[in-house]
Amino acid sequence: MEAPGKLPPLPALRTFEAAARHLSFTRAAEELHVTHSAVSHQIRALEAWLAFPLFSRQGRAVVLTRAGEELLAVANEALRQVSDTVGVLRRRVNVNRLSISVMPSFAGRWLAPRIAAFIEANPGCEVNVVSTTERSDFVRDGVDVAIRWGFGGYAGVRSELLMEDVLFPVVGARFAGRLPRTPADLAGLPLLRSDGEDWVPWFRAVGLDWPEPTAGLMHNDSGLVVQAAIDGQGVALARASLAALALRNGQLTRLFEAEVPVMYREGQDVSAEHGFDAHGQPRRWAFWLVLPLRGGDTPLRQAFIDWLRAEMAADAAAGFGPAPA
Repeated sequence: MEAPGKLPPLPALRTFEAAARHLSFTRAAEELHVTHSAVSHQIRALEAWLAFPLFSRQGRAVVLTRAGEELLAVANEALRQVSDTVGVLRRRVNVNRLSISVMPSFAGRWLAPRIAAFIEANPGCEVNVVSTTERSDFVRDGVDVAIRWGFGGYAGVRSELLMEDVLFPVVGARFAGRLPRTPADLAGLPLLRSDGEDWVPWFRAVGLDWPEPTAGLMHNDSGLVVQAAIDGQGVALARASLAALALRNGQLTRLFEAEVPVMYREGQDVSAEHGFDAHGQPRRWAFWLVLPLRGGDTPLRQAFIDWLRAEMAADAAAGFGPAPA
């Protein structure tokens, strides 16, 4: 194996790669958790070491020189290869640790109440649940498996459909109001809802020409809507997946058989080209299992995937959850 030639200082090279990728010293500083002046110092030190400039200024913006463009391409690829290899080696060494990236609503209402059973069935394992709305970088974040809520087709990863979801009204055992016997009896009751998961499609499904509620409680987290119903605050339009466990243990009751799919609605925080299919129709939101393209395959991860699908199937078999894919 041939020894590498003379290399620039690695911290300076890492700083350059971030600044060049963002074309911003400020954003590079945020990514690296350092000050703007620290980024400037590292760039100046690297340019002095190289004896040629990497950036030039055009007004208030920074742009790469030709040499900077060439170095960025090489530095980005080299640093990614090192990062990928380190991530694979870490997972290979610690096969009893599983890191799961999942949305807060699913983490709180679905995963957290059940994960102890998985740990008990796999003695000696360590499970790290990363609750986030952001897509994870498997290598950078050390994540083994992710569960996403969206439309699939994610770039640079493997994705498998777990289950689509539906919405229907539920009420908690602690609700002190009059329980509705027909959909029309919902009039005058506190209707709980989540931003983007409107009541109107369900109203139409049961023949009610009612507008969307504009009063009462609305959350931006579907899991909090389910919790509000459990707390007796009103009738919630709930996702079957997030309400399943509370339905199984009697904390919630489903009021009516009518249900509607969770569909993309214009204005939601997702690009429109992803929200509509090739025929211009809104797509259904769904849960997706997301895995790295390569590496990370361990018995513990496969055991978690099998357990995940079995739990979803159990919810569906009991009549409380959506059917798994």
